[in-house]
Amino acid sequence: MDIFSSSDVYQPQGPSKIEEPFFEDARGFIQRVKRSGQEVNLLFTKKDFMRSGDVHQNIQYDFIFNGKVELWLRQEDGTDLKQIYGANSFIEIPAGTPHLFNFLEDTFMAEWWSGPFEAWYFRPYREIIEKGLN
Repeated sequence: MDIFSSSDVYQPQGPSKIEEPFFEDARGFIQRVKRSGQEVNLLFTKKDFMRSGDVHQNIQYDFIFNGKVELWLRQEDGTDLKQIYGANSFIEIPAGTPHLFNFLEDTFMAEWWSGPFEAWYFRPYREIIEKGLN
């Protein structure tokens, strides 16, 4: 099944605060940098928080500068593949793969995409993230 036709996938409602050049909350911050048609997010996230819970039509690339993160990837059979990445790790998340970052240490990382940024939320992961923010 195409993940984008799943009832668990939906587009966020209203304008996103993350679209701003700088966004900060209890988890840390996201600095969005756009230059000459290129876009990259620089993220600092504190230990014990989670981010993402979304899916993209493009490949997502991540680089961990320091810290440690557990990445959850939802597989086609409905199971979660969980892998741990540390400093100097490069991650490639395939297009159409729901993902969630669980931060095991304070972590500084960068993320970018193989095409224009657009995100759809993946309900099972977003519910976990939103519970952690309350």
